[in-house]
Amino acid sequence: MGRRRGPLAVAALMAAAALLAAACDNGDSSGSGSGSGSGTDGSGASDGGPVVEQFAGTEMSIGVIPDAPTEATGEPIPVGLLNQEDTPLGSFPEVRLGAETAVQFLNEEMGGVDGRPIELHTCITDFSPEQSSACAQEMVQSDVVAVLGGIDLASAGSMPIFEQNEIPYVGGIPANFEEAQSPVSFQFSGGTWGAMTAFAYWAAEEVGAEKVAIAYGEFPPISDAAIQYGEAVLEARGVDDVDLVAFPIDTTDFLPVVTRAMEGNPDAIFWGTADAGCQSVMQSSFDLGVSAQLFMTGACAAPRIVEEVGPGAEGVLFNIEGVAKADVPNPEVDLFTAVADRYGEGAFDPQSAATVSFRSTMNLYALMTELGADNISTATIMEGLRTAVDVPSFDGHPYTCDGEQIPDLPAMCSPQENLVVWDGTELSQVNDDWIQVPEILREAGVG
Repeated sequence: MGRRRGPLAVAALMAAAALLAAACDNGDSSGSGSGSGSGTDGSGASDGGPVVEQFAGTEMSIGVIPDAPTEATGEPIPVGLLNQEDTPLGSFPEVRLGAETAVQFLNEEMGGVDGRPIELHTCITDFSPEQSSACAQEMVQSDVVAVLGGIDLASAGSMPIFEQNEIPYVGGIPANFEEAQSPVSFQFSGGTWGAMTAFAYWAAEEVGAEKVAIAYGEFPPISDAAIQYGEAVLEARGVDDVDLVAFPIDTTDFLPVVTRAMEGNPDAIFWGTADAGCQSVMQSSFDLGVSAQLFMTGACAAPRIVEEVGPGAEGVLFNIEGVAKADVPNPEVDLFTAVADRYGEGAFDPQSAATVSFRSTMNLYALMTELGADNISTATIMEGLRTAVDVPSFDGHPYTCDGEQIPDLPAMCSPQENLVVWDGTELSQVNDDWIQVPEILREAGVG
């Protein structure tokens, strides 16, 4: 029998999962709103037409979009999905919905893979290693060719089984070190580690910070990102005055934490917060007159949060893993928005962790299409990912899965980041080119 967790421990792990999801979330990667028009009438409702007709002939990471929809009718290709839901210990249905929506679009409009539909085998985990292990065994028995990752706080129970059976674990939101370090895991994200590295680089090189406070929740992956990556990169770039401000991961009142982070008048403050913590930190910082440059994870940039905070959100920098340049069209964001409108039917917020599972599904589809339906297996997908070099990623940085992007976290295939700022009406990208997290870490002797 597993060790029983008390209410505080449960709340802490739920908050940690939300934060890890926030670090991988794109936020509003449409920048000035470029993703709000395609496939909608402006109100968010689908116009009812096939999505492909709206993007016919457009070249994307998944290939050239056809002129008309084609439905897949051949022999199904089994693909798994693990995600934690239906438990008071943390439920993340939007991650599953993002993948399901992508699969429905690919099967009904893109013709599947050479006419064969993707058959999604979903298993819901419940925050116990036993259930995660059972779900992994179910994937083995279903002969899936790959498993799409969701959020699984008990992945210590599933990852060993995927490793033993050489089943590729593709994308998702790494909640533990297992997903970030497994040889069968392939992540199209930098997680909290990438976010903290990008914050440190920008604070040192562009803000010119001499003193920085890093406020982070006490959870192993988050603490590691803050100290071993954020603080280390700052020090390597000449910022020696770094104040580490740890707080319980289940904190709800951030006023005392903001007050503590302000001590010493830092030039920049990095915040590892999510959900309600986003609003509390920004509002408290505004009310206390904090002048330091604030850095926050991408999910804190969701319109429902920044619009509620109002002036307190203006000037805050957020990390994203898409592109948000107002003067650069982003058809992949537009496609995602249109697919979410048509097939999601309002079941999830497109500006959520659904972006991560949607990207993972699209990237897996692109690989399977390249392999060809008759050549798809766990072995060929694994080989395709392990040998991937600068492969286009759906609304993300090209991925390379040689295990060397961040050697200590070998599953990270595309940990590069962008930063955006909220000006009161829209988000705009502040960096011209991707922040090259792997290069920054190599220069700092980190990772």
